Amino acid sequence: MKKKRLVGLLFLAAIMTFSIASVAAASSTVTIKIKGMHCKDCAASIQKKLKATAGVEDARVRFPKKEAWVKFDDQKITVAKLREVINSTGFRAVDE
Repeated sequence: MKKKRLVGLLFLAAIMTFSIASVAAASSTVTIKIKGMHCKDCAASIQKKLKATAGVEDARVRFPKKEAWVKFDDQKITVAKLREVINSTGFRAVDE
């Protein structure tokens, strides 16, 4: 009986540990101005590249506003890296 109780407590402790770790990983959002877009296809190519980047949870590139809105895991990727991804598509992330 003690062995079952100990295993149950260890299992509960493991679950609580993983729950706390997942809470620590925070999502952040950033809006980045982009130069060089001429059409919706430009925006779509940037958006596709951002969404394929590790650590990016969601990305929306708006051609009319010439900006990208990105939701990302700040434990896995930085804003500087997001700017590099945009620049690698042939467009330019504008420093604000």
